Amino acid sequence: MTIPQLTVRRVQAMELRIRIERVAIDAWRRVCPAADPSESGQIAARLTFLLVGLDEVRFSVVYRAIRFGRHVYGRTSDVLHGRVNMVNVSRVEIDEWREAVERLEEIAKSLPARKTPD
Repeated sequence: MTIPQLTVRRVQAMELRIRIERVAIDAWRRVCPAADPSESGQIAARLTFLLVGLDEVRFSVVYRAIRFGRHVYGRTSDVLHGRVNMVNVSRVEIDEWREAVERLEEIAKSLPARKTPD
C-alpha cells in the first residue's frame, strides 16, 4: 500500500511540531527545573526561554530563530487542523520548516546545562 504524498507531508508537519514542542519544553525546564511545564503557557512563551543568559549578539540571532520557529509552529497547526489554505503543504515548505526546527534544536543543544533544584 502506498501512502499519498500529501499525507506523508502532513505527518512530517506533525513531527516538526512535536520537535518544536520538545525544544520549547526543554528550554523552559532549563530555566525553571522544579516547575511543571504545563504551567508555562503557550509554545511561543516557552521558546522565549532559549534567550535566557545570552549576550546581545547571540540574543538577536536566537530571537530571529525563535520568531521563525513560532511561524513554523503556527503553520503546522494550520496543516494539522485542516485549515483550507494549508491542507496541501508542499515539500519545499516542509524542507524549509525542517531547517528552522533543526536550527532551534542546535540552539537548545548549545545552551548551558540545566539548573538543578536546590
